[in-house]
Amino acid sequence: MMSRAENRDDPQDDSAFAAEIDALRVSLRAYVMSILPHHAACDDVVQETSVFLWERRDERDDTTNLKAWAFKVAWFKAMAWRRDRQREKTVSFSEDTLHEIATAAESLADDAAERLLALRACLSRLAPADVRLLQLRYVEGGSLTGHAIEQQMKPTRVQKTISRLRLALRHCIETKLFRA
Repeated sequence: MMSRAENRDDPQDDSAFAAEIDALRVSLRAYVMSILPHHAACDDVVQETSVFLWERRDERDDTTNLKAWAFKVAWFKAMAWRRDRQREKTVSFSEDTLHEIATAAESLADDAAERLLALRACLSRLAPADVRLLQLRYVEGGSLTGHAIEQQMKPTRVQKTISRLRLALRHCIETKLFRA
């Protein structure tokens, strides 16, 4: 049997490995987000991790658990990002605290893909205006006060609507996950 290093020129092998890395992206991103406070930093670390795994694909043998390897690499990449920010005096959590958070996130990452599918299904049940409001709040980071004024609503009503939608989505997701 050929090792990965001997078989490195096989585009089919490279394609399969790339697909494995891609399949981990959602879980890996959730894991890194639990460690780092910024979306941009998270995206950078996930990208750096993917590149590292790709560049070192020849070193992986068939017994290596790709997910465990990816999470370990992401941990070190996140710690490097954090170390760089410490020099700028912008990091506040201790490494021990981040390690505890990362451990908890790693266990949650196992069902991140299922949760994402459930969320998408639950969002599809909502009215388009409600989905738009959630996108404004959680994706775009837009002004809810500005949205309330545009819609001729009180800002407190918009906040209550978001709270109601979050509860409804939480219930829907939990129902889908525990029913399956």
